[in-house]
Amino acid sequence: MTRIMTAAALAALLAGAAHADGHDGMEFRFGVTAHDLADHVEDGPNVTLELLFASPDFLEGIWSPRPFLYGSFNTNGLTNFGAAGLAWDWELADRLNLEYTFGLSYNDGVVDIDQNSLPSDPTRIRLATTRALMGNEILFYNGLGLDYELNETWALGVYYEHISHGQILADGRNQALDNAGVRLSYRFGR
Repeated sequence: MTRIMTAAALAALLAGAAHADGHDGMEFRFGVTAHDLADHVEDGPNVTLELLFASPDFLEGIWSPRPFLYGSFNTNGLTNFGAAGLAWDWELADRLNLEYTFGLSYNDGVVDIDQNSLPSDPTRIRLATTRALMGNEILFYNGLGLDYELNETWALGVYYEHISHGQILADGRNQALDNAGVRLSYRFGR
């Protein structure tokens, strides 16, 4: 999955000239995602909140991405995470936009099981079978979304997100999380 996200990032950077116009204000998003699609160890949908800001002038050299803050909260009390980074938008067709996001995230999940515990230890067994073992608290955040503008203010979209350390921010355990969902966007200042 990391290769797919890397390829999407490269394609997005190469297509920088097709940047969508009209995303100059703040935007609030509310969403729901299916949680842990790759490993299916953790259950429950996540509720997501996101705030995107207008692109500052100094980011024009990298196709004017919008800074974002993001939170994903698991309804079963499992791994939650927050992220911050940059979001690039491209207009694919009238009212249809593609978005690529990249940033860093912090999660409250289980980093790893205690390697010194016995294989029969109930805590070790429970964690290994019910929790994604993240490998680190700080992880890369990648997302890919498709949004349809209902009007000047509202948009409806689908998106996929992946958090992982990619053996760069840490080494060893790296089960990561893959989520996909739907979101409703409200744009301010348009």
